[in-house]
Amino acid sequence: MAKHPKEDLFSESTMSFGDHLEELRQCLFRGMIGLLLGVGVGIFLAKDIVKEIQVPLKEALREYYQQRSFDLVRTDSFRLAETAGMIGDEGYSADTMEIEIDQLFINLRQSMPQLFGALQYKSYMFVEQDFLIEAGGESNQLLFFQHIQAHAKQEWAKYLLAELTEQQLESFNKLAQPADGEVKVGISAVAAVELLNVWANIPELFQNESLRELVQEKVEQKTSSWMDFGLENADENSIDVQAVFAVLEQQIQRESTTVARQDAIRRVNKFIITNAFSDFLRSARPVTITVPVWEKVDVRVQTLNAHEGFMIWLKAVFIGGIILASPWIFYQIWQFIAAGLYPHERKYIYIYLPFSLLLFFGGAAMAFFVVMEPVLDFLFSYNRMMEIDPDPRISEWLGFVMFLPLGFGIAFQLPLVMLMLQRIGMFTIEAYLAKWRVAILVIFVASMFLTPADPLSMLMLAGPLTVLYFFGIALCKFMPRNRNPYADGYDPA
Repeated sequence: MAKHPKEDLFSESTMSFGDHLEELRQCLFRGMIGLLLGVGVGIFLAKDIVKEIQVPLKEALREYYQQRSFDLVRTDSFRLAETAGMIGDEGYSADTMEIEIDQLFINLRQSMPQLFGALQYKSYMFVEQDFLIEAGGESNQLLFFQHIQAHAKQEWAKYLLAELTEQQLESFNKLAQPADGEVKVGISAVAAVELLNVWANIPELFQNESLRELVQEKVEQKTSSWMDFGLENADENSIDVQAVFAVLEQQIQRESTTVARQDAIRRVNKFIITNAFSDFLRSARPVTITVPVWEKVDVRVQTLNAHEGFMIWLKAVFIGGIILASPWIFYQIWQFIAAGLYPHERKYIYIYLPFSLLLFFGGAAMAFFVVMEPVLDFLFSYNRMMEIDPDPRISEWLGFVMFLPLGFGIAFQLPLVMLMLQRIGMFTIEAYLAKWRVAILVIFVASMFLTPADPLSMLMLAGPLTVLYFFGIALCKFMPRNRNPYADGYDPA
């Protein structure tokens, strides 16, 4: 027959139910006081907390923009070697920008006439891309010149053809009636653009009444109206072409130099030609070039509304307060629980609690300082692949940065859980060793739920947990096991 303890281990601390409730109330009260003090200190630390939790995210964003810059210049080996220091060491990001070449040259001549005053460039000239492209991918060049030839008796066609020299007229006839039935790419395209620019350079072209009437006809067929040219009492449903061109003429007259006036004339001419022949030419638009642009990477985490910054600061205050007050809060919880434990049970707590805290903080630190940045790099790689720039939101990042360390900290309790299950007889060391393959499968499944939806973080959690599993087996084997006070033959004396 089993021998039970000869003395009541609770004889000196017997409490009624009411006494337990009173003790709980006092512990909770003292814990709340500690929490309030921690929150008070957290007010002064909130800014630093928010700053520190952004470090992995900003580093990953900086790496993202650097890699994007390297990808942009990678096609040019010399340029890659030349700009590597700017991208890597100085933190510059490469990008491209469309610049309006017409305005670029105009501004250069106006701002620095000593250097660029003699620059030979005619703004607002036609280019090959100004011809509309048919569904089959072919240009409307042939149809455009055939249209003019078919309406050769019209006043506007007579006017345009009369401005051509014999050589230009011969080129026109070849474009309108090609020998092989289609406009050839290359020389023919150049000739077509040259004829357009001959008309664009006619000083009086925009004043031609027949062309204005043609524009009026085309405008009335459109469902969308022109832009507002500053006309008074303008009717959205009826565009007065004459009034529009009167405004444009005033803009030409306001130009102070001959070069600027010529640029303005070509601009208006291009406008009238593209509107008169909108079936064959795209709407007037500037010619652009793609140029590289370098800028210092300024990584910022965004907020989407006015109160979000305050809410993040408030969360940081409470997070900091809870962390600072946690030792005192746990102590109060322990004070209440310890009153209901045997001395040998308290001994288990003294042994395993520090070990548990060490595992928790080790897992949380690994998640924040080791795992976080590679995981972000992996996730941002999909942004690069899909050419989508990330724009992280601070509130979402705060949830992410809290969830991942917490998941790691809880998962790192695995050796203690294994030890507890072995101590209560649910598992043996032999069972742990025999079922290690199943255990690893369970570890990977659990890692999938304890981490964000990416395989890298799952693997970075499953790997350490696999090591901890075998460490747990070692704990079960080598850690001494105290006997149960209610076991047979136990004598506390």
